[in-house]
Amino acid sequence: MATTQRSTRRAARRRAPADLLLGVLLLATLALGVLVLAPPFEDYRAARQRVALLEQQAAALEFENERLASRVEDLDDPVTLELLARQQQGLVRPGDVPYVLTPPEVDAPRIVDVQPVPQVAEDDVLDRILAWIRALTR
Repeated sequence: MATTQRSTRRAARRRAPADLLLGVLLLATLALGVLVLAPPFEDYRAARQRVALLEQQAAALEFENERLASRVEDLDDPVTLELLARQQQGLVRPGDVPYVLTPPEVDAPRIVDVQPVPQVAEDDVLDRILAWIRALTR
């Protein structure tokens, strides 16, 4: 019995380096797979984000197209055209009397006349400076 335990221990010791080598190879393969597949996966994620953005833009453009189509239908109506011509262009029908209402003027605050600051002529300043210098030198 002791011999069988020794032989199994020896076999386990012999297998340990082989298992270690197998584990290292497995980890290396896994690391290589991650390195090889990471850039395409990032490209895939970027493409998915771009697709989502483009779908949002397409939905916004479809909404805008529907709004513009509704506007075209509204402009085909003669009543709408007349209303727009009267409001935006100021057009009137023959025989109508045009008049314009203007809002009353609002009492604006008046600017009070400010007394101008008397300007001293340059000659006076120079004369004063010269007189001051003369007084110092006396």
